[in-house]
Amino acid sequence: QRIELDEAAKTILDEKLRIVQEQLSRQQEIEFVFFRPDEMKAGGAYISMIGTVKKIDIYERVVVMQDGTRIPIEEIVDITGELLSEEKTNAR
Repeated sequence: QRIELDEAAKTILDEKLRIVQEQLSRQQEIEFVFFRPDEMKAGGAYISMIGTVKKIDIYERVVVMQDGTRIPIEEIVDITGELLSEEKTNAR
């Protein structure tokens, strides 16, 4: 089943994406948890992927990983990584 995020969770994810965008040059590994719809039937699965972000395409609303994987932004439910932990520490 797909998880519907509330506005607060969407705001947090948007902020995390903004931090990743600002820090692209650091080539940090980021973990994304996202929903991948099943192409054959209703439903799908949540995928966890760790990798380096190549770019965030705001117009197509996708995160493009170094290996070419494209993750639709609207399917992302969580973003974690050392980079994001550092930002929280620095913000305090």
